[in-house]
Amino acid sequence: MKSILQSLPLLLSITTTVSAAGGGGGANFDYSQYINSEPTTEGSILLLGDSWAAIAGDYAANICGLSNSRLVTNDAQNGSTANDWAEKETAVQSMEKGEYDYEYVWLSLGGNDFLDAKCDISISDQVAEDIVTVIGQIVDNSPNPDIKILYFGYSVPSVDVCGNGQTAQLFEEQGAIIFNAIKSSAYSDYVTTFDISEMFVKWGTNGLSDEYYYYDEIHLNQMGYLHLFSSYKVQRFFGCSAAQTIELKGISAVVEGKDNPAHLAGTVITTLVGLIMGIIALVMVVNFIKNKMRARQSENLLGA
Repeated sequence: MKSILQSLPLLLSITTTVSAAGGGGGANFDYSQYINSEPTTEGSILLLGDSWAAIAGDYAANICGLSNSRLVTNDAQNGSTANDWAEKETAVQSMEKGEYDYEYVWLSLGGNDFLDAKCDISISDQVAEDIVTVIGQIVDNSPNPDIKILYFGYSVPSVDVCGNGQTAQLFEEQGAIIFNAIKSSAYSDYVTTFDISEMFVKWGTNGLSDEYYYYDEIHLNQMGYLHLFSSYKVQRFFGCSAAQTIELKGISAVVEGKDNPAHLAGTVITTLVGLIMGIIALVMVVNFIKNKMRARQSENLLGA
């Protein structure tokens, strides 16, 4: 609880700064002045795959909030495919030359294979097989036996890149095939998967993502990564504390709220409700344990 209260001054400071900044929109807000650049010694992250991970390297160090920086190695390569990584064993090289005994790996692969094939869904089984091969290369060559790998695919592009209004459907279908292949593989225990395909979808766009979060049709901008990283599933995977999650979600809500006040109000309310429910659950668990201990002590006294 103390750490949660300690995060509030930073959030309030950023709220005041954004509010005083006036026009220009949340996407133009520079919050770099709030970043603590001194990295922690735990929770090191390795980024592997294509441009989605490569671009994220600018923001991944602060995935658990601006006041906490992680050690990050960005070995992702723009334009690379799952087939490239599987055949060249690029992940093996990353693990062998690793700067740290990485605790987390974010793997982003399959998008370029799909786009290069003009959204041909028939290649998805081979793409999934290549991705599972790369996951195996990571696990089998990691010095950390407890390495954790994240794969969530891609959000639907902001433009109909597949044509004929089929982009959303085809991206979701390919993602499902890849997720199923990972879950049925021998390495499933090492991988956390969840679907972010609809995370940025805007109503009335035929299932396409909101261009507000994109700097081109397929790549997220700074606001997109902030929105992505502040999601509860991503925060949970990277072991972020409740205080850090609240900080990052609060910053995301404040900055986005410059352009969408309704979003700000909704996110803040949701975050506060989640926090309150978490505290209530914690109190209930503590009280349950205390009552159990008292009952056991009473039984021991009666038995004596």
